[in-house]
Amino acid sequence: MADINRLPAGFEDLEPFVAHWDVPTSQERWIRRSQTSLPDIKRFYDAMLTRADDAVSYVERFPLHDLPDDAGRLLRLLLAMTQAAMAVELHEAARVPHSPFPHSLNITVGVQPFG
Repeated sequence: MADINRLPAGFEDLEPFVAHWDVPTSQERWIRRSQTSLPDIKRFYDAMLTRADDAVSYVERFPLHDLPDDAGRLLRLLLAMTQAAMAVELHEAARVPHSPFPHSLNITVGVQPFG
């Protein structure tokens, strides 16, 4: 049975997004966004945007390299929100319009230790 509470207490409203958006690297977050419908991206983005300040405040309580698992998941959702923001605010599409997918760009280094 899957964990019911994978995020810190108080962030239960974001639990439905963990299975899809909690991936370990920048490259995987970009691919996830690129393969998700814009309406699903918008639902995630809107939910995260309303909780982002609280989530950042929570995550900042811990050293980056020593985050508890639940705080690490929350941070990865925040990082995924930045990918979603590109789709919602800039491209108005899951991928950059008129660009090939997949492309040859491979993000090899990102926010460490969260790739």
